[in-house]
Amino acid sequence: MLAADAHVQSVDPHSGETITLTVTPDSVIERSHERIGVSFLTPDKSFDADVITSFCHYVHFFTDADSAAPWLAAHDRTFLIGLDEAFELGRRWNIARGL
Repeated sequence: MLAADAHVQSVDPHSGETITLTVTPDSVIERSHERIGVSFLTPDKSFDADVITSFCHYVHFFTDADSAAPWLAAHDRTFLIGLDEAFELGRRWNIARGL
């Protein structure tokens, strides 16, 4: 979408570990942890104008599935996908939206 490399830093909400990654428009090229996962929310309705509260608050980076498990168990309708799958999902979403 930005047609540039992006350097991302986040904190795993369970372990507190810092997660870093570098992405290009085409792929993830660097990652601090091999098995990074991204939590998502299964929507039960269309997102409204407050997409940050209704969706974004459920999207987090985790160092791995074990670290994500307690957070997922405490948040209904959430699930974990791998970093590469999350990247591809975002890429396809942007293409579908003409970005």
